[in-house]
Amino acid sequence: AASPAAREEERLAKEAGVPGSATVWVKTFGCAHNQSDSEYMAGLLQAYGYRIVLDSLEADVWVVNTCTVKNPSQTAMSNVITRGRSLEKPMVIAGCVPQGEKKSKDLLGLSLIGVTQIDRIVEAVEETVKGNTVQLLEKKELPKLDLPKVRRNKHVEIIPLSTGCLGSCTYCKTKHARGELGSYHPDVIVDRAAQASRDPDVREIWLSSEDTGAYGRDLPLDDLGAASSSGRATM
Repeated sequence: AASPAAREEERLAKEAGVPGSATVWVKTFGCAHNQSDSEYMAGLLQAYGYRIVLDSLEADVWVVNTCTVKNPSQTAMSNVITRGRSLEKPMVIAGCVPQGEKKSKDLLGLSLIGVTQIDRIVEAVEETVKGNTVQLLEKKELPKLDLPKVRRNKHVEIIPLSTGCLGSCTYCKTKHARGELGSYHPDVIVDRAAQASRDPDVREIWLSSEDTGAYGRDLPLDDLGAASSSGRATM
């Protein structure tokens, strides 16, 4: 918790319109990959100067990272958004719901950020705090794994192996949101794991994706072979 002096400094900065001076509450629904995305967004926001808070009422702006796989998660998301509107909280909605269902009535008038745009969360929050609405939903290259992170559980590092899948299930909302399989290069994953292992608080490393069994099938065989033969990764 911030000290009284720090809170007063924060208040004055907000009144002066200093960028990055607001408080942010991050709410996550869904899988471990979504949790990792939220941790990266929190890390980027904190690195820019925002203070991440656990109390939603204390926060100046909410970031809600959503899941579209199961109805209970989407219903819970709707409840959070309804509560945020009633409290007149500026909100940025991230994750699979805005990516796959941007025309959902729950999202009307809110800032939206897609699954590959999480590295632009500071931009989205900055504009939302100013009273503007942004939509950053265009698919692009995968976010880097060496971004700053604020772990929900300081003992667990979650590393995404890939996003999307090779399936073509017409009923699957996740496929529509996450798209085709996109795998991180083995060296990038190993580098992130090595970085996390140097943190004395980290006790576990979780590897996560929508289709772990398909990992690497979209990568050139030469890339996978080089990583394996170098001893940097075991496939």
